Amino acid sequence: MLLRTWGISVALLALGLLGCEPSKAESSAPPMAAAGSGGSMSEPQSCDAGPVPGAAPLRPLTRFQYDNIVRDLLGDATAPARAFPPENEVDGYRTYAAANRVNPLLVESYLTVAESVAARAVTARLAELAPCAEGTDPASCAQQFLDTFGARAFRRPLTEGEKQPLLGLFTLGSQVSYGRGVELIIQAILQSPQFLYRVDALRAPTEETGAVALGGYELAGRLSFTLWGSVPDEALLAAAAEGRLATAADVEREARRLLQDPRARQIVRDFGDQWLNLSRLDGLARDGTELDVNVLNDSLRESLNRYLEETYFSEKGSFEQLFTSQDVWLDAALAPLYGGQAPATGFAAQALPDPRSGLLTQPALLTLLSHSNQTAPVIRGVFVRERFLCLAVPPPPADLNAVPPDPDPNATTRERFRQHTEQEACAACHKLIDGVGFGFERYDQLGRYRAAENGFPVDDSGQVLGTSDPSLEGNYNGLQELAGRIAQSSRARDCLATNWYRYTYGRPEQEADACSMKQVQARFAESGGDLKELLVALTQTDSFLYRPALEAP
Repeated sequence: MLLRTWGISVALLALGLLGCEPSKAESSAPPMAAAGSGGSMSEPQSCDAGPVPGAAPLRPLTRFQYDNIVRDLLGDATAPARAFPPENEVDGYRTYAAANRVNPLLVESYLTVAESVAARAVTARLAELAPCAEGTDPASCAQQFLDTFGARAFRRPLTEGEKQPLLGLFTLGSQVSYGRGVELIIQAILQSPQFLYRVDALRAPTEETGAVALGGYELAGRLSFTLWGSVPDEALLAAAAEGRLATAADVEREARRLLQDPRARQIVRDFGDQWLNLSRLDGLARDGTELDVNVLNDSLRESLNRYLEETYFSEKGSFEQLFTSQDVWLDAALAPLYGGQAPATGFAAQALPDPRSGLLTQPALLTLLSHSNQTAPVIRGVFVRERFLCLAVPPPPADLNAVPPDPDPNATTRERFRQHTEQEACAACHKLIDGVGFGFERYDQLGRYRAAENGFPVDDSGQVLGTSDPSLEGNYNGLQELAGRIAQSSRARDCLATNWYRYTYGRPEQEADACSMKQVQARFAESGGDLKELLVALTQTDSFLYRPALEAP
């Protein structure tokens, strides 16, 4: 009971930290850019006068990060953060700091999960986590465990002021057993603000003016969260301790090392899941298959995750390949549905007998962007413009009937949706949307290829308008041509960089982010669209290497 009361006090301290008034520097931040703006916020006067970092707010761990951390620190792969309340989404992202504030239910969840994680760790792995040879002073063993486990959990060495209360808890617990003492340390650390929040900016007044270069430990934490969604490993903390994480070149060297670790693949999956809104696949039902809905959707989601992961980490993974590859990853459940060969086990990449062209023709995305019994050219067109081109689409009129026209055995989808461009009130927007969406018409509500609909030949021609990118504009014939244009588009390439920036930095881009956004986009372009270079570029910006100086209130 004593520990639970103490734990709640720590968690309430975290609540206070997130609930406090913003500093003067934070409260005077410029307004956020509109979603879908593609990084077109007004730029500061110059990006050459010195570092211009964006905001660095206090950020809570995401559920994805929490699960990765307890796995890496304690070997707990049970994904305990699923017990936390769902995160809020803005622009499809669950990483936005401003949208995810702590609340009493989350505080209680932190406490409950910390207790269960600590108990499992001590029961299953005490000798590995905190070894203590017979005859050794248990207090010295606890001290050693705290120095190593605590430094990784806090992403820096603990101060003496932080150590003493934790060692006091060990003393209290060790009256029962050595393991109980260690368990209390783990519980307390997993509830501490230093663990639960990413402190990227100090709230105390500073004497500096302009940008403030981050220290080695701060950069180590930013690196590991950016590329692994987890805490630094011992090598990264050692680099910080030894002064080998002091320059942009040092950060780049470590970034490339982290990208060679399998954990980097998880960050691509998590980004893709949010960028493409794949959580909407859960429980989604589609006509045309007898497969169990959960089996179908789990396989579709894994298929798309495999596609993203393997494209990013293939030897020549590029933006162009992302939109032009013919690979589709199939398992035994999906293969019969799409005319592929069922692999003996798991998933395998295949070129299907019908035409495929990268991300636009992945079965999961085509299924997601459909109605239950028919294709959805409007949904598909809006998605491409917003997520792949960063072009804002105006909301429909409030009195619009958004129910799609019923399937008609005597007409094609294009014919049934023609009213959008024939009605004056709808025509302006739907020329922009439908001209893109109709290019998908050879792929049905499950992403299966079709040459005809209801016995009528499918017309998958379209027109791209209003993008300000000459390589995209104009008439096209079929999704392969549209995908090829996107693959060569500077707007689309910059849009991918913009989405990675939003996901990584936990906010829509603001005016102060303009220089950093420009740095990411330029480096990505100079690399020829190399996808791994895009991830490295995220660690080389002013907003990554510096924080804004905070003004005294």
